[in-house]
Amino acid sequence: FGSKPINLVVGYWRIRGLGAPLRMMCEFSGVGYDPVMYELRGEPDQLDRSEWLGEKPALAERNPLMNLPYIVDGDVVVTQSTACLLYLGRKFGLNGRTEEETTKMEQCLCQVYDMRGDAVRLFYAGPAFGERVDQYVAATVANHLNKLEAFLERHGTTFCAADAPTTADFHLWEMLDQHEALARTLARPSFLAAQN
Repeated sequence: FGSKPINLVVGYWRIRGLGAPLRMMCEFSGVGYDPVMYELRGEPDQLDRSEWLGEKPALAERNPLMNLPYIVDGDVVVTQSTACLLYLGRKFGLNGRTEEETTKMEQCLCQVYDMRGDAVRLFYAGPAFGERVDQYVAATVANHLNKLEAFLERHGTTFCAADAPTTADFHLWEMLDQHEALARTLARPSFLAAQN
């Protein structure tokens, strides 16, 4: 990361998932950070999590709630996805400049978590993926995107809560990109283009 001093540690699995928005927030804010990414090895039904489990006890000494993702910022150790997002948002001034912006950001963040929850249920459905994907694309994706589009139109902002990115936008971008990747994998048109 060039000459940026490393101030933070962002820990997560070696996938995008819940770690990607945290890393994006650090990049956007120009803060040096160490992206610690733990490997999962083996087959889906017998994953080896030993790399993470070997480090977890030492981190749990600093925060008994320890889980992935986590942030280490000097003496501060934060875990749990939403807490990590909001911590970085406060640190980088991305949680909204006013009470109104903060409220809009929080609502969008919750909506994006709903979208993510639905996506995870599909993405990790195993053999049932093929049975569920058409309904997911036809109803679930459209429902989430329609809600978010209507919210943006109602408030007249470029981003979720303002005309500059807030915490929710980083998680939203990750989910939009994941859904565009799904569209490509399924050889379907862009879900975002379908909204226009």
